[in-house]
Amino acid sequence: MTKKKRNYYLLPDEEDAERHVKNSIGKVMFLTTVARPRFDEDGNMTFSRKIGVWPFMRVTAVAKISKNREKGTLETKSIIVTREVMRE
Repeated sequence: MTKKKRNYYLLPDEEDAERHVKNSIGKVMFLTTVARPRFDEDGNMTFSRKIGVWPFMRVTAVAKISKNREKGTLETKSIIVTREVMRE
């Protein structure tokens, strides 16, 4: 997805890319947890610091038919992050 007025440059032998133009590009928030790296006696890293990455989004099926999509098409929606959502 790109914005309407975004310029991009191509080489003479490149084909135009297929662009899905929208008025606004959706944004997704991620929760990432990290910790200190852990090393053994020989200096080898046993834990690489990254614990996990979780997106705040949900995939739902579209309920109605529109000119852009059929009924039942999966669509990604962002979630409003609240205390309850964080605890889940």
